[in-house]
Amino acid sequence: MTASTSAPVEPSASAPGLKREVGLGGLISITVGGIIGSGIFALMATMGSVAGPAALVGLLLLGGVIIVLALPYAELGAAYPRTGGPYALPRRALGEYAGFLMGWGYFLYAFVGTAAIIDVFIEYLGTYIPGLVTTAGITTGSGIGISLVFLAAFTLLNIVGVKWGSVFAVVSTAAKLIPLLLFAVVGLFFLREGGLGNLTNFGFAPFGWTGVMFAMALGFFAFTGFEAAVIPSEEVRNPRRTIPIATIASVLIVTIIYAFVGFTAIASLHWNAVGIPVGQWGQTGGVLLSNVADGWGLAAMGAIVVAGALISTAGAGGDWVLLQGRMPYAMAKDNLFFQRLGEVDHRFRTPAIALVFASVLTAAVLIALPSFPEVVLIASITVLVPYAAAALSLTVLRRSDPATARPFRLPGAAVLAPVGFVLATILIYWASWPWTLVGALLMLAGFPLYYLFRRPNLRELGQVAWIAVYLVGLIVLSYLGNPFFVYQNFLPVQPIGLYGTPLDLLLLTVFGLVMYAWGYRSALWPAPHPRTGRDRPAPEAASDPPRGPVTIGREG
Repeated sequence: MTASTSAPVEPSASAPGLKREVGLGGLISITVGGIIGSGIFALMATMGSVAGPAALVGLLLLGGVIIVLALPYAELGAAYPRTGGPYALPRRALGEYAGFLMGWGYFLYAFVGTAAIIDVFIEYLGTYIPGLVTTAGITTGSGIGISLVFLAAFTLLNIVGVKWGSVFAVVSTAAKLIPLLLFAVVGLFFLREGGLGNLTNFGFAPFGWTGVMFAMALGFFAFTGFEAAVIPSEEVRNPRRTIPIATIASVLIVTIIYAFVGFTAIASLHWNAVGIPVGQWGQTGGVLLSNVADGWGLAAMGAIVVAGALISTAGAGGDWVLLQGRMPYAMAKDNLFFQRLGEVDHRFRTPAIALVFASVLTAAVLIALPSFPEVVLIASITVLVPYAAAALSLTVLRRSDPATARPFRLPGAAVLAPVGFVLATILIYWASWPWTLVGALLMLAGFPLYYLFRRPNLRELGQVAWIAVYLVGLIVLSYLGNPFFVYQNFLPVQPIGLYGTPLDLLLLTVFGLVMYAWGYRSALWPAPHPRTGRDRPAPEAASDPPRGPVTIGREG
């Protein structure tokens, strides 16, 4: 396929459009289903192993961080309802080059994350079907074969229509929440010493507050997916009302569920029953919710949790396949990716080619990388950069496009937007060396990749210079920083510990604010008029949606 550098072409009257078939319940289910995947079934074990009971504090703090990162999407998604939000919104605010880079980062996160979820599904399935996963947690050939079958089924489901994909999301989301809530409620009858024993007897924060920070980085991936509400925007009924409600409601629902389940898991852990010395939080990393339930002496509850994990990962896999295809589709519509990916199937009126393309990449990851703990950190890093860009885009668009109606207007955006940008920067740092290096390098690969589709002028290069400095700066800060933030280092070098916490937080805050201010000024840097040479604002992209009600295809 060849890339075109011509201006985006407006769809003709005969060109098929996307169907608006997703309502509020369906969008909340897609978003909640996309967030709650496999992570919750091992979340507290992972966070608890580095933070102890203080992981509960990290969980609540992480929920607050996610809300701050999600709120800009609520305003922007309602004001600019367009497919591919994590790409389309920064493109409108920061320019085509920056939009492409954010779309590239999010696409990396999406198809790698989909592969990770399906891989975990195979691990749970291995509980019932021997031979799918080795004792070291590596997927076997037969496990990879089954994973590809499920990937193909999810892809076909979403090609047939987003309506059926959202129906599947509603069913699978309800089915995954029932076992989780049942675990949380039943576990209240098995709390140790009134529920306070495990929280206080062995130290509430045995690894200090630095451990809580690391726990937040490890738990972040379990919260990603909140932006799902703005990705299929052109397929949502009444998007200006539905998108902000679905975004905020989904994050609140997930945070409450995670906190409830997390408290039960920690407070009801029976040490000897799960084979761990009493009070040794550092050894709890392999304890799943099903193991906790088995420790109560309720084998049936453990089996229900395993079934819930299978349903959860299968449901999330279907949701992520729906979402990952929308990113190359949205970019191709703007001639910033291979053009055939921007076509809509005439029969089903879904981006079928883009869905297949994304799933082929997911299949390649499933085959090449049968184990994904480190890749999860890479995915977190590549998605945090677009999250930071969304916060920046909010204030830029309020300045550059004040006339657009905003059905939901974020209070205190002048403060919350830079705070969100800084929080995303800190989470990238916490994601640990060497994955900060790997994730940043993958993002930097988008700079030369852009030349396949556009030849940027000097102004465009100036507009994205801050992104390059931001990514390189994160690598440097991670290398110079706290050696506590290291995970499975495969490199011969590690952080030198020039500074520790809290000095690293101060440096990251200053660095984040400087990058935010630079990005803001770069986005509003006026383009010279071709005749007079005087400055003028950058024009809206030809493919941007009208400011009035948007109608694409038949209303559902």
